[in-house]
Amino acid sequence: MFRLACYAGIVFAIYWFGFRDGCGTKGALACPPPELEEGIGVTLDAREVCPGSGYLCAQGRNFQVVRWGLDKGRLRVRVPPVEFLQGESERKVRAAVVEGIKAWDRKPFPIVIDDGNYTLRFWDIRVVWTQGLNNHALGQARVNWKIDGKRMKMETDGMAVVIPPAAASGFNEGMHEYIKAVTMHEMSHALGIMWHSDSTRDIMYPQILPNTMAQLSERDLRTVEALYELPNGAMVQ
Repeated sequence: MFRLACYAGIVFAIYWFGFRDGCGTKGALACPPPELEEGIGVTLDAREVCPGSGYLCAQGRNFQVVRWGLDKGRLRVRVPPVEFLQGESERKVRAAVVEGIKAWDRKPFPIVIDDGNYTLRFWDIRVVWTQGLNNHALGQARVNWKIDGKRMKMETDGMAVVIPPAAASGFNEGMHEYIKAVTMHEMSHALGIMWHSDSTRDIMYPQILPNTMAQLSERDLRTVEALYELPNGAMVQ
């Protein structure tokens, strides 16, 4: 019995100091006020919300705020090996995707990348590698949410990134920037930006164009910032 209690204590210590996430823990966000995370039943005036909020209201002035709860403290993103690539090509593709994800670090969440071959950790967002999607998209973030009392709980089924066949043989700086830009775009969806921008200068423009820069614009940053300033689950009308 004593030995079992010791094992249980060790397991708990490993979890508490190595696996525990949440706001207020080391390196995580400070815990937000409860009213910011309990927005179900709250109605906000679009005339006050939309001005100066980037393209937050691009889909219309009637929408529900859906985002990760700030009390998560941090987001953990799993970037597994690319099963259909090998060697240097696989390493470079993963590096480009990790760079694209990290572009969103502390905007607003500290982002923890888990890119080992194996993991024992739970993740919030998992990269799914593919060589093509049925809708011919360059990537896809599958976002779900559910209402729990006054709280909106968000989750993802995966963030797909399409890897062009040329990445296996001709990986160059242009390919790196392209994969990075696709990742940044899909990561924005995974953060809760469900809609697109109308400006080619923004990473959230619905197409990756030849002149697309793999960088976040001021409007991209302001849109995500505005989203996370609103009570989670509130209705904007």
